[in-house]
Amino acid sequence: MKKSLYSLTLFDEVIERVDQLAYENRTNRSQLINDILAQYVGLETPEQKIQSVLEELDDNFSDVLSVSQIVKHNSIQFGKSLKYKYRPKIVYCFEFKRDDGAPYAEFKISSRTKSEALNRHFDQFFGQIDRIEKNHGRLDPEDCECDTGHKFVRRFKREGAVTRDEAALTDFLTRYLKMIDTAMNAYFSVDGEGNIADTINTIYSDYFNE
Repeated sequence: MKKSLYSLTLFDEVIERVDQLAYENRTNRSQLINDILAQYVGLETPEQKIQSVLEELDDNFSDVLSVSQIVKHNSIQFGKSLKYKYRPKIVYCFEFKRDDGAPYAEFKISSRTKSEALNRHFDQFFGQIDRIEKNHGRLDPEDCECDTGHKFVRRFKREGAVTRDEAALTDFLTRYLKMIDTAMNAYFSVDGEGNIADTINTIYSDYFNE
């Protein structure tokens, strides 16, 4: 959907109420008015679709991960404590980006740890995921960004595009995060030792039916 600038004449009292509702819903005046009008005429905006996906992701992981933050029409973050020594915390985040084309989902894993040993583990784990994904050929090379200061980034410009069917989009994001979380648990359960690369490859294949 394309957005354009329009001029409307409205009662001041109406705008005051709209602004209050926008504040309560953590959005802005234009977005709220757009959502109200779209609902009234029977259209679903990309922002409404994103919000629906975020809410479904929240439900899908309610018994597995704790939601640390949801930004309306934009992103969701999950907190997790690793089973590693002092149980450091990491954050999984889905954020919808709006570049030149349709919005798409971007996935990030981050940690605030300053432990060199733990950061080496992160780099090794992210490197293994990176190699496995490239071997399976599911993602475009430009969507992969592994070397980001102990962070993991994936841009899903095709499979995470908002233009996709909502059920298919939500299913893909759900399976991807479950794959990552399962692989992360497997890796840290053995501190990256043994045949962990084969184990992660099997986990990846199981979640994507290959």
